Amino acid sequence: MDHPTDLDFDCTSAGYRMPAEWEPMAATWLGWPVLQNREELWGEHYEEVCRAFALLARTIAQDQTCIVAAHHPQAARAQALCGPSVQVLALDLEDNWVRDCGAIFLNQVGGAGQLALGFRFNAWGEKYQPYAGCTRLAQDMAEHAGLPLQRSDMVLEGGSFYVDGQGTLLTTESCLLNPNRNPGMSRAEIERELRRMLGVSKIVWLPGHAAEVETDGHVDGIASFCAPGRILFNAADPDMGDYHRSMEENRRALQLATDAQGRRFELLDLPVPRGAANYGSERFCDCYSNYILSNRSVISTAFGVAQDAQARAVFARAFPGRRVELLPIAAISLGGGAAHCSTQQQPRPGVPA
Repeated sequence: MDHPTDLDFDCTSAGYRMPAEWEPMAATWLGWPVLQNREELWGEHYEEVCRAFALLARTIAQDQTCIVAAHHPQAARAQALCGPSVQVLALDLEDNWVRDCGAIFLNQVGGAGQLALGFRFNAWGEKYQPYAGCTRLAQDMAEHAGLPLQRSDMVLEGGSFYVDGQGTLLTTESCLLNPNRNPGMSRAEIERELRRMLGVSKIVWLPGHAAEVETDGHVDGIASFCAPGRILFNAADPDMGDYHRSMEENRRALQLATDAQGRRFELLDLPVPRGAANYGSERFCDCYSNYILSNRSVISTAFGVAQDAQARAVFARAFPGRRVELLPIAAISLGGGAAHCSTQQQPRPGVPA
């Protein structure tokens, strides 16, 4: 599907920026799982998966508005499971991973204006069909929020990058440089488009994790900004073979890098939930690092293993003053992602830079 793209738009010169995820939010968008044409993801566990998503939605709604984007046939069921504290919208999207296919919200620097961005979406390198409804989600979200939408012709998923709100963007080579995304674009061209659309000045490239089967190594399964100059890192154990070697390559890249302000990064290690029940799925997302923030909480998955307590302590250190909510929602991980992949924050307008 072709979308008009304003090539004259420049985030910085227009006076906008993408806030960091710890900044105040107006709402959180959450996708609802779809079974039709996605049976390989959820299979016989679909009802358990829906209950897990409903628990996540109600937990978010304790702190702020939670808007569930549900494929039309699932909307009534989603509302029944989520209850009255959650707003459910019946939309066309065929997947629940709204961070990757939906809008990204920007705030006006020093003002109350906002706008939405829509990047091109190709289902993680044409891995799933159909996805025409997903390509319309950015427009649907912008219209619901009453915001103008700026389009980019570049394929970019929201889970493939993090920003610190101060000019730094963190991403991975294994995803953004994968030929299944933007085969006609060089690294320099991708960097220019990230700067143009997101207003960043420094891009930190990590090797990523090419062996990850769903997203080709999204950064939200590896590392995330938790404060300016501080990063939560998915620390694999030494006996985990190639996975450990891959994560250590990412650690080394972070240790050598600086942010847009010239700061070295302080790394806080999150454990891997060893022995988590994975439902026999090779795509199971067994990591705490795919967490989200609300205005008062940090929310991740409780896997029912010994590392849950350690992860809770790390989150408490990373986000002092927020409740740590580890929820029994491991069924969501069957789909190859977790809470972060399935949500998108809508920032509160008027927050100064």
